[in-house]
Amino acid sequence: MTTPVPDDSAAALNRVLSEVIDVIQEVKQADWKVPKTHELHGKLDQLLSDLVRWKTLLGDRDQALGVSPLSFMPSAEGRKPLNLWPGSPTDEEVLALVDEHLSRLEDHVSVAREEQLDERSRMTLAEV
Repeated sequence: MTTPVPDDSAAALNRVLSEVIDVIQEVKQADWKVPKTHELHGKLDQLLSDLVRWKTLLGDRDQALGVSPLSFMPSAEGRKPLNLWPGSPTDEEVLALVDEHLSRLEDHVSVAREEQLDERSRMTLAEV
């Protein structure tokens, strides 16, 4: 059995989905490193909630297009987690890294929106 190759627009969606999954893992790690009583912890929790919602939106869009995203990328469980901070990071270090990864995600979303032939896919990416 061969794995089907998605068209360019579905591949672009999957690249964004893969990036969202990576950022989820990174934000989870940041969230674990920040004390629960810290103000930054609440912001990371909200960001994590948004990322999970985006992951669901993109996965649902893939399903609607008849594409199984896990046919083309590893699941969150199949990814090797990075140790972003071997010790206790400062708030600035956490914010700088999360901001860098969100900027990368924003770039991927922008490129993917341009590649979409389907209006619903463009709308889904606009929500991200």
